[in-house]
Amino acid sequence: MAAKKGPSGVATLINGAGFLAAVILVLHIVLVLFKLPSENGLAGSVQGAAQPLALFFPGLVHTTNVQLQVLLDYGLAAAFWVLIASLLARLFG
Repeated sequence: MAAKKGPSGVATLINGAGFLAAVILVLHIVLVLFKLPSENGLAGSVQGAAQPLALFFPGLVHTTNVQLQVLLDYGLAAAFWVLIASLLARLFG
């Protein structure tokens, strides 16, 4: 009987999708922290992709600092996507 060598293709695909979602969210955080205006083409595109990925996290925790608010909102969403992707990959892997 052959030993299982690694994760299945489905598990790899799920992990990749979760990682990609997290990368988009973290990129949005970095662009906001460096105060790149959203009128910029790259920043606007990243913001447009990050907003639906943030799900219900924006406004979950309230702070007075705008940069900290973005860090919490989108950082929690990035951690969520990585966690969910890894759990699903383990389930399907």
